[in-house]
Amino acid sequence: MNRLPSFNDFSVGIIGDDVRKPLRSVLANRGNWDDLVSEWDRDYFESANNKRASVNVPATLTNLGLLTRDPLDLTESGKVIAEAATKDKAAQEFVKHIVTHHNGMALIDAVASLNSKREPVTKKSLKSELESLGIEGLANATTDHLTLKNWMVCAGVLSQDGSRGAVRPDGAAMKSVLGISSSERNSFIELPIEQQVFLQVLRRHSESDGGVERPTKTVIDECLRDYPGRFKEDQIRSTVLKPLAEGGWLELAAATGRGRGGKSGALKPSKKLMSVPIESIVPDFDSVVPGELRSKINLPLSTVSELLNGTKEYDRGLGLELLALKMIIDLGLEPRAFRLRSRETAHAEVDLTAEGKNLLFSRWNFQCKNTTRNVALGDVAKEVGLAIYSKAHVVAVVTTSGFSRDALAYADEITRNTHLQFLLISGDTVKQYLEKGRQVLLDFVASNAAEVMAEKRRQPISPDPEGG
Repeated sequence: MNRLPSFNDFSVGIIGDDVRKPLRSVLANRGNWDDLVSEWDRDYFESANNKRASVNVPATLTNLGLLTRDPLDLTESGKVIAEAATKDKAAQEFVKHIVTHHNGMALIDAVASLNSKREPVTKKSLKSELESLGIEGLANATTDHLTLKNWMVCAGVLSQDGSRGAVRPDGAAMKSVLGISSSERNSFIELPIEQQVFLQVLRRHSESDGGVERPTKTVIDECLRDYPGRFKEDQIRSTVLKPLAEGGWLELAAATGRGRGGKSGALKPSKKLMSVPIESIVPDFDSVVPGELRSKINLPLSTVSELLNGTKEYDRGLGLELLALKMIIDLGLEPRAFRLRSRETAHAEVDLTAEGKNLLFSRWNFQCKNTTRNVALGDVAKEVGLAIYSKAHVVAVVTTSGFSRDALAYADEITRNTHLQFLLISGDTVKQYLEKGRQVLLDFVASNAAEVMAEKRRQPISPDPEGG
């Protein structure tokens, strides 16, 4: 359900405009619940000794993902806010966290919408606008949306005229804090759906190489393959490419020939498109992918190769995690969860779950291994069990080495007799992918899909009429 977070007794009016203070109390009283509650009670509730300090404040911080009760400590996100250099920076990190994880952008959109309609931003009008944008569960008496608005004012992403109370998004502050301004967000949302899809595909491609020029055909072919009926092939250049170039979203190189459907020539994303946060293109990216990986997702494949072949365990583990993420993105999938990170296996293995929505929903379990040993039958069998438990459709095992004969035979048997599909990517293919890019991966996956289809066609597709 799309909800805003609850802010029980965690408003600017109660806490003050320095969100670091109640969080630093947690750090100062790690492991001592009674002392922490007493400090909150004294600082914010005049030592009333009621549930406001013992229930409401910790419930808010826990629901926001900033506090853990066992052990009593701040989460990583909570520590980032508590350790901010200034109260303004802390408010910005606080709001960024809410926008990323708790539908906070909906409030900015609602304010912008009211501004465009020249309606005042009031408790009632803001609630009504949020509901029209799909936010649910706002009780008539709630002030949660006003509390969030006030924290956004503290962060500067909303400006408020003190004399008239007018509230509006601050584009420069939004760009600085959230990576995307209100005008950029609106201009993207207002694009025709086929142009939005094209930009999403182009931006996702560019995550692997930082936005270098690429053949126009590669992006168009993916759009036609994954979104049939959305595009008119013979009109793509006039209805998609040229308008996006004129809007500053991409740069077109001169076409070298006519090419079918305007596929000839090359293009690259503009700085405007590359500045849009990846989580605006791949939903939940920021909440799923750890920060140390998010900051390195644009590293070129050549650097990932160097990390995988490095002498330090940490570098090899980092390279393995980046390899998995880049493969997921290049396949048009969305990372959904890390089941096992490399550091938990001496930097030699990583497990992720990804999902796709091209034509139909699919869930993929990825296991990646950086090892000189062939992947054994037991490794593949473990993934089958996990796939059944998580209701996955595809088991993808990626290795820098190879697969044992028994592992390959087992995968074939499971493919023949169950709904599961396997994508087994050996070291040779990994090496080619790192050297030549995503087309190697796409060609391999397409070839694998053809083999799986041939195998699956042996499975019955209707009940035996004889009842056998």
